[in-house]
Amino acid sequence: MKRIIFLSLAVLLSLLTFSLFQPLPSLAKEKIGVLFISVGENEDYVADWSFQFFNNMYDLFEPGFFAGGPIEGGRCYTAIHYADTAESFICGVAEGTPIDIFCQPYTGSYPIHDLMYWDPPPVGDDDFRNNCFYYPDPNTYPNVYYPLFFGANWVADPAGSGIGLADFVEMTNFTRMGWYYRWPGHKCYARKELLKWWYGNNAPGYSPDSPELINVKASLEALHPEYEFIYGHGWEAYMENEDAYGNPFYRPDSTETVIQQLIAAGAKKIIVADCYSFFSNLTQFGHEWYDSNGQGISAIPGKTFKQCVEDITDGVGPKTADDLNAYLTNKSWDKHWKHPFPLIKDLVHNQDSTVDVRFANPYGNYPEFEQAVVDTLNYTIAKYSIPSTKSLKVILLQHGYYNGYENAQECDSYFRLIDYFVSRVSTKVRNNFTWSGKFDVASGPGEFAEGDNNYDPPSSSKPFGNVISAGELVDQSINGKYVNELGQIIDNGINNYDYIIAIPFTFESFSSDTVYGKREQILGNNKYNSAYGFYTRDANDKDGTEYDAGDVDSEYCTVKTFDGTGWLGGKYPSKTPKGSATNPTTLIMTGCILDLNSASGYARSARQNLTTAEVKAISDALPAVITTTTVSPASSTTTMQLTTTTTEQPTAIELASFTATPKKREIILEWETASEINNAGFNIYRSESENGAYTKINAALIPTKGSTTQGASYEFVDTAVKNRKTYYYKLEDIDLNGTATMHGPVSATPRLILGKLN
Repeated sequence: MKRIIFLSLAVLLSLLTFSLFQPLPSLAKEKIGVLFISVGENEDYVADWSFQFFNNMYDLFEPGFFAGGPIEGGRCYTAIHYADTAESFICGVAEGTPIDIFCQPYTGSYPIHDLMYWDPPPVGDDDFRNNCFYYPDPNTYPNVYYPLFFGANWVADPAGSGIGLADFVEMTNFTRMGWYYRWPGHKCYARKELLKWWYGNNAPGYSPDSPELINVKASLEALHPEYEFIYGHGWEAYMENEDAYGNPFYRPDSTETVIQQLIAAGAKKIIVADCYSFFSNLTQFGHEWYDSNGQGISAIPGKTFKQCVEDITDGVGPKTADDLNAYLTNKSWDKHWKHPFPLIKDLVHNQDSTVDVRFANPYGNYPEFEQAVVDTLNYTIAKYSIPSTKSLKVILLQHGYYNGYENAQECDSYFRLIDYFVSRVSTKVRNNFTWSGKFDVASGPGEFAEGDNNYDPPSSSKPFGNVISAGELVDQSINGKYVNELGQIIDNGINNYDYIIAIPFTFESFSSDTVYGKREQILGNNKYNSAYGFYTRDANDKDGTEYDAGDVDSEYCTVKTFDGTGWLGGKYPSKTPKGSATNPTTLIMTGCILDLNSASGYARSARQNLTTAEVKAISDALPAVITTTTVSPASSTTTMQLTTTTTEQPTAIELASFTATPKKREIILEWETASEINNAGFNIYRSESENGAYTKINAALIPTKGSTTQGASYEFVDTAVKNRKTYYYKLEDIDLNGTATMHGPVSATPRLILGKLN
């Protein structure tokens, strides 16, 4: 009996020992889809990249910009160029060959006309007006933009490749051929930089690096081993499986295809990581997008873009009922919704309505991004051995928007978000960068803020217009002379700045905007343009040639000197060079963060901080607690229901007090917070009646001073008031996600203070 018991115990012990050393069945990890999105220009020239990309910008342009394509219809024409040197190289044809945007020689029998043949009378026969832009009532024909003004030859062959394509977008493709010809290696390296950043050595189509570059995939997986991540990437220009004409066409790299692959791989939650420093209605949100608190997103806190446009009393957007009617007639809301976020939402739920779609915050929301900009500045100073005793101006280059057709684009959240974004980054640079010499930081847009008659016209009292562009900041900062937009020769003297460092901080990677676009927009002098009748900035280099590969180094940095020997400005035959011969200013335009050699030092730190910011954005979209807001467009003919699901960082300020104290011809506004979580800053709004329209009165966002554990005190003095009149004020706090919360109102009546004569 004892023998049997001992044997049984021995067997039990052996079984127990065996089981202890066997791997336990692993618990299945939750599968999380990560969908990276960016513009992603093709490495080599491809004509069809432009069409879906520009179609997303339907909101922005005047009627006629999309004439000839699926959005605005009409017969229109095929654009033809007699191939120049660049087009000859890109298309592999002899110079002078008549080609279309697909690099196909035109061999048809229809005559090729110059651009003026179809212009309005008395120049042309007005065929564009009669056949290109569709308008239902000939008696109310709108003021239409003529894309033919861009310059080209055209053929009206009904079998031509351009029939069914927007003529304006055709024209942009010939411009793009010129870019590819001038870029280093005749290639656009945007996709390479992005894919290497997202995937490291797993970047499809590229050989591995040794050592592997810092990347989002490795960092995300190291931070969250509890999840199984499934990755995919899409491009804004290839969102749907369509060809350039809008016909069904399978694309293996379209966002639609990638979404199908993520769902097929088992992802029941997809986090969309749109790789921008900050978002806007035009580039991400569209016209009816809500944040996680159910607040509409636009230039006006709490309103959607659509609500902002349709309210002509809020001071933003169309100014009159006629302007609004023109906009709604020519820009019907049912054609607005194909912006990236609502379209991605729709594509996912068309495939599987149970999938949880979340949109990560922009990486620019995080302090690591701010530090990445400081790292880029430090890297540039070290690279060019700039002595700290020299005077230095740092210019943070923005993209730039304009007010669009009937001023509707004023409602874009871009104009509100860029203020606090610039304020945060500028403050970071000022507080975390040491310089012994004269030093300043400024920021301005590249496009749409120059002093011409279309966007920001100059005047004798405002020679730079209402908005100071990046180019105008350069003009103000150099030593020596330049010609302004009024044709005046301005002499800054020789005690301005020795160095200017311009950083395209809103871009993370190579693009047509950053490589040559920003140089064309900000470096040149102003010359009289006889075709327009006003002064415009010279887009060429100081020697009069176009910017090319010789103007950038391997990191896409440029060094130019304003030494009074180039960039001749003024009106012919006047020739005024830009800069000073005795004390020239050197301008350094940096590459983007992903352009820099990140093997070590500040460039490595910049890439690490950028990556950390993006990983934090994705991580913040992972938690289970989430707010969902469903919106059905009331005045749209589309049957799609837009459902916005976002995860935001915890945001709140605890407002302890908000008061308005009257003085003689001024009101002192004071407020105190007990705590501030992810707060970006404050705005002050004023009204002359408690329930009337409130107008923002501070020029720039009032930066935050508090923290999660400590509040702060603030003061703002309003001097644009009159005695014996009551004014009402609201305080707006804006968090790092762009979400705004209003407080108030409070009121005060300025009055004469007895006993004081002043």
